[in-house]
Amino acid sequence: MQASPIQIGSIVLQDFEIPSSLRFGGRYRLAVHSLAGGRKIVERLGPDDGDVTFQGTFSGANAEARARAFDNLRLSGASVWLTWESFRRRVVEKNFIADYHSPWWIRYKVSCVVVHQAGVTTPQPSTLSALVSADLGNALSAIAGSTISLTSVQSSFSNESALTIGTSDQAQAVTAVGDTLYTINGQIALQSTQLTASSGAGAETDPSRFGQTLAVMVDSAGLLAGAVNARFYVGRIGTNLRGSGN
Repeated sequence: MQASPIQIGSIVLQDFEIPSSLRFGGRYRLAVHSLAGGRKIVERLGPDDGDVTFQGTFSGANAEARARAFDNLRLSGASVWLTWESFRRRVVEKNFIADYHSPWWIRYKVSCVVVHQAGVTTPQPSTLSALVSADLGNALSAIAGSTISLTSVQSSFSNESALTIGTSDQAQAVTAVGDTLYTINGQIALQSTQLTASSGAGAETDPSRFGQTLAVMVDSAGLLAGAVNARFYVGRIGTNLRGSGN
């Protein structure tokens, strides 16, 4: 890279300051939702750049001044452009380490956090369907053993345009979610009433029937918990659905 000028903020590297190599790259962030049956939903969250690192040597009569300029950039926490060849990154200088040998020979190491990468736009998420599928799977698991049915919601999302705002398919899906939430709320009210009746002032006091009463309480508590969890997931489906296409 000796013949390639590198600039960070207003500082243009020169002579021995130019590193022999520059390290950059990173990863792509993914959120993996594991569903029943071994199926997985992969949610793409976008690129996550690693730090850009390089090193070199300040030399000559201006070595100290150049080292101070780099250190001041670190102290400022300013977001500046780092450019080399065809690459361009918006960075914050996270680490600057100087190895002072003499006023005219100072080795250095720099590490920069990438704030933005020029030319890279945030992709439009194609994950709405994945989010809905994950929430639907969790809701189905939550209602296992209850009388709550999610068939209408499942059927509505089999339509091609269910996630496209303004379509009749989306309107049908919104209606299905609303109706299902109404049913779930009814189940929550029912199980809450039964649980209260089983444990309240009018509860069974006959010792011979206590086991049966306890079984009813445990069953009601389980169904209540499942319904509450299902309401959360179905409610979030509705929220995402109404915001689809934005």
